[in-house]
Amino acid sequence: MSDARARLVLVDASAYVYRAFHALPPLNGPNGLPTHAVYGFTTMVLKLLGEAKADYLAVVFDAARKTFRDELYADYKAHRPEMPADLAAQLPYIDRVVTALRLHAIRVPGVEADDVIATLVARHAGPQLDCVIVTADKDLMQLVGPHVRLWDTMRDRWIDAAAVQARYGVPPEQLGDVLALMGDAIDNVPGVSGIGEKTAIALVQAFGSVEGVLAQLDQVAALPKLRGARKVAERLAAEADNARLSKQLVQMRRDVELTCGLDELRRSTPDQPAVQALFTELGFESLLKQLAQDAPQLTVEARTVSEPAEATALFAAARRAGRLALTTLCDPGPAATSPARALLVQVGGEAAPARLPLDAPGMVDAVRAGLATADIEVVVHDLKRDLLALDASGLTLSGRGFDVAIAAALVDAAAPPQLERLAADLLGTRPPPFRGDPGGAAAGVTLLQPLADELRPRLEAGALRPLFDEIEMPLVRVLANIERRGMLVDLAHLAALSAEFGARMDVLMGEIHALAGGEFNIGSAPQLRSVLFEKLGLPTRGVRRGKTGLSTDVDVLTKLAAVHPLPAKILDFRALSKLKSTYLDALPQAVNPITGRLHTSLNQTGAATGRLSSSEPNLQNIPIRGEEGRRIREAFIAAPGAVLIAADYSQIELRVMAHLSRDPALIDAFSSGQDIHTRTAAEVFNVLPGLISPDQRRAAKVINFGILYGMGPQRLAGELDISLGEAQGYIANYFARYASVRRYMDEVVAEARQRGYVTTLLGRRRAVPELLSRERGVAQAAERVAANTPIQGSAADLIKKAMVGVERRLAAAGVRGGMILQVHDELLLEVAEGDREAVCAAVREEMEGVMELAVPLQVDIGVGRTWAEAH
Repeated sequence: MSDARARLVLVDASAYVYRAFHALPPLNGPNGLPTHAVYGFTTMVLKLLGEAKADYLAVVFDAARKTFRDELYADYKAHRPEMPADLAAQLPYIDRVVTALRLHAIRVPGVEADDVIATLVARHAGPQLDCVIVTADKDLMQLVGPHVRLWDTMRDRWIDAAAVQARYGVPPEQLGDVLALMGDAIDNVPGVSGIGEKTAIALVQAFGSVEGVLAQLDQVAALPKLRGARKVAERLAAEADNARLSKQLVQMRRDVELTCGLDELRRSTPDQPAVQALFTELGFESLLKQLAQDAPQLTVEARTVSEPAEATALFAAARRAGRLALTTLCDPGPAATSPARALLVQVGGEAAPARLPLDAPGMVDAVRAGLATADIEVVVHDLKRDLLALDASGLTLSGRGFDVAIAAALVDAAAPPQLERLAADLLGTRPPPFRGDPGGAAAGVTLLQPLADELRPRLEAGALRPLFDEIEMPLVRVLANIERRGMLVDLAHLAALSAEFGARMDVLMGEIHALAGGEFNIGSAPQLRSVLFEKLGLPTRGVRRGKTGLSTDVDVLTKLAAVHPLPAKILDFRALSKLKSTYLDALPQAVNPITGRLHTSLNQTGAATGRLSSSEPNLQNIPIRGEEGRRIREAFIAAPGAVLIAADYSQIELRVMAHLSRDPALIDAFSSGQDIHTRTAAEVFNVLPGLISPDQRRAAKVINFGILYGMGPQRLAGELDISLGEAQGYIANYFARYASVRRYMDEVVAEARQRGYVTTLLGRRRAVPELLSRERGVAQAAERVAANTPIQGSAADLIKKAMVGVERRLAAAGVRGGMILQVHDELLLEVAEGDREAVCAAVREEMEGVMELAVPLQVDIGVGRTWAEAH
């Protein structure tokens, strides 16, 4: 086949619809109707439209009525069940997709789609036109030839005559004979009993066809290398009519009467407005993005406004309109200290945004006055970045912020935060990179208000507006203040630790090489694998094998450490190496040269549970336990005359669990101030609390937190180094004592399976469509997500709400200092020494009183000159 010739693409549509329905996890559209078959079919069609280079295209469906094969054999396809109601409901949408994409659909009563495709191939395939059959149906391999190939888009494989010959040992024109002899249980083609694929292939290779086999049964009985040849010949003789009938059933007609000519199959461009409306109706946001990538890129040129009076008029128009789209233009540099050099603003539906250069005479004062208006909605993307840039320029934004990235994350926790992706998904538009250049920023700012208009009703529909208005948007300003304050680090302490860790690594390296009997690259997995399993001959039983060989990960080395000292040394070396490179050597490089402090970035849209994440640098991953982690935290210090205050929620996720499950035993333990791990140990091990050993309490702690994350007995056995039976017993005892926890988790999963999502105490949603997956492993992982998200997400929401309250409280009190970091359940503050007692009291009151639960919230507070001392 040649790319130079014209190409006719024929889609075996019904087969793809059925395949998508059964292969994909159930998915519901915004209207509640199932859409996964539509989605799978549409994805396939878009793929072939982009890659098949079709000049002509037909989408061929089976007709609903019975076909001539049913007349030949009443039991044809008799074993197939009735069409599921969920699939039948999607068929009208399949037709709408075909219409919107302007594809030519063909259905012919009395025949199957295979017959229509065979007829089209017979009519049109030849030296001037290649045919591509898009299918995964092996029956259609009979049509493959010099100008015909099959393309299975789901497996992305092409099948030509050589591939058929290699797979079945016969050319395509003889494949029907093989299929007839072996039969087909799915379509209830009888074939000949006892003849499978290998025997059928051997017979056709020897005699050419079903007719040839039946005409030479005496030679079949004597066929060499055919196992049970005589018995095969007897069955063929007894079931000759079945063999002939089966060939009639599997052969495709090539003379179907069609009303369409080749010109009518010429490919057309999709009806973009219809596609946009349909995909939006179905909730196919990722497919909208895919279409947008093929659309012309949006180009916008901003108009420069250099006169302060014109800028003042622009802000006045924004006040009348009630809202303004805005973004800042900054030079590259740290967000905390990079001032805005210009603003891009748009009011209403203006074609071009206005660029306000801040270095123009009088412009800063005009902008300052314009941004001081509080009764205006300012639509932005990444409000925190804009607040920091404005602050570095001496400007303050007083209006109510509407951050489209945060709104999108609330509507769909899996939504991409980039403006370009949001515009593609929600608007079907392809703008240039928003942060890449002024042109991209100009295009992006024109999309902010349309994006807000798309997201606002979705927030309302999901009852997410209170969470957005009262927590997430106020939190942006809190996080901006945290990042602006930064953290002071003792560079000399970090340098000394780096040198010490380096020296310890050198010693460890020598010990490792001595134990290994020679030098090797410790960081090389292949070399380490060779040393452990070939040179030292350590046991490989139970060691996972990946694509490159036996694993040398932490779990493997931990197990091997029980039989040889080398793996433990490797683990120690790796731990020191990671701490040294990630913190001791990297943190000094991240110190801002202007402020002399570290300014991490706290991200609101990075985690589906609603937790904040930290980056550039990540300060949430510094180890809490262990001497090394403590010594690294000693490097974070308070300024002279100030102290650090660490306020940490005590077991907040377990307390949220007690509230959500209303388990009497958990509520009693927390309400009476008992140690929950000791209480759990007493319940699980049936031992009096005063007799609980440290190992039993540790095991109970693992169980308590493991239950939250859906830990099963196998994982628990590994964590506690106990047998699987013991782990199963511990979990059974736990749920026997805390029966309401089991009941709550089951109810949450069941409700999520029905609704498609779970919610936190404050209404945050997380979709869990994988709950309906037919793959057991996928569904079980989704059950763990569904059970844990309301707990972890609620804890995240509570500390966010507390952060907003703490910031307001300290600002109102005129406290010198404030929050400088959040690490999941912990807040770290730096305040003046004289304010410490008032701040500790205020922080405790805000955090413990953030929401009334069935159990009291408890906050542990520490104070010190270093983070280690305060923690």
